[in-house]
Amino acid sequence: MKLLNQKIILQIVLLLITGTSIQAQHKKSNWLQDKKEHTGRWRMGSGIDILEPTGVDIQLYRLSKICTSDFSITKKISIGAWLGYEGLISKKILEEQNNVELGKDNIRYGLDLKFYLPIFLNPYIGIGAEGGTRTIDGTKEFYPDAILRIGLEQKVLGIKLSTKSSLNITIFIDGKFNKSLTSNYKYIMPGGGIRFHIL
Repeated sequence: MKLLNQKIILQIVLLLITGTSIQAQHKKSNWLQDKKEHTGRWRMGSGIDILEPTGVDIQLYRLSKICTSDFSITKKISIGAWLGYEGLISKKILEEQNNVELGKDNIRYGLDLKFYLPIFLNPYIGIGAEGGTRTIDGTKEFYPDAILRIGLEQKVLGIKLSTKSSLNITIFIDGKFNKSLTSNYKYIMPGGGIRFHIL
């Protein structure tokens, strides 16, 4: 009888250990699946560019890792598009760098691809293309440009909207190199702005 009781107790203990192990394995696989879904989907942010050009932008991006707090945001890759006015704030600097007179009709638009490092300040490097008109020395023409960016983007504010979403505000500061593909026009300028993300 004593031996039978020990066998029953041993079987119950083994059953509990097996059940706990299966449950832990299930939770682990769910966590990995959640992580993959969280970092794998594309998200959208929109913002205001101070310079250069001064205007608005839209960005599609993927996160680098699972958020460790309600409001963290660390990007991995992004595709950005913008529309703006070149020379609104920095006209004199652009004229000095190129030894030209810059007119008023300088509407620019572009597309770039940025790669981020998943560390503090989320540094990035980006390449892209920009097009649009420039009025140089009284002549308005279309100017396609190749661009290179190096910069930082960091969250400055997070507002929890619900248990599953939050509004994150980031600021970005970068150096931008533009080189026209059809003329000698080029510049290196600091850039920056603010971006809004709903996670």
